[in-house]
Amino acid sequence: MIAADGLFVYGALREGGSSHAWLLRTQPVGVTRAWAAGRLFHLPMGSLAVLVPGPEPAAPPPGPGWVRGDFAGYEDEADLEAALADLDALEGVEADLFTRGPLFVVLEGGHRYRAWAYVFHVERLPRLEREAVELPDGDWTPYL
Repeated sequence: MIAADGLFVYGALREGGSSHAWLLRTQPVGVTRAWAAGRLFHLPMGSLAVLVPGPEPAAPPPGPGWVRGDFAGYEDEADLEAALADLDALEGVEADLFTRGPLFVVLEGGHRYRAWAYVFHVERLPRLEREAVELPDGDWTPYL
């Protein structure tokens, strides 16, 4: 199994989002602003944020090619695994809506961590480009 240091959330689980209370119930030891490399889309049907991971831009975040979110850290691996078990169901992993995968995130202070995130595979990109709204600034805040 791949090790990760926490969870990266970029949509409704962020502070101000409709599912943020769920995140708080998982008792993270801290939540801080972070960025992940990729493209962010808004799916109007279901009002979902969708991250498609991408190559890390040459310039540090924020900026083009970065998605704004929050990094939630947990006391230990068991706490993180318990949080992910609950979130897998919420994010529709078994229904193949999202896939949970590791990616690198950059925290506000510049530190880098590996985090779990719920993403769409790049194979779905053509459909997203047709049916969703791309958010070039990488921030879903207007929809929170």
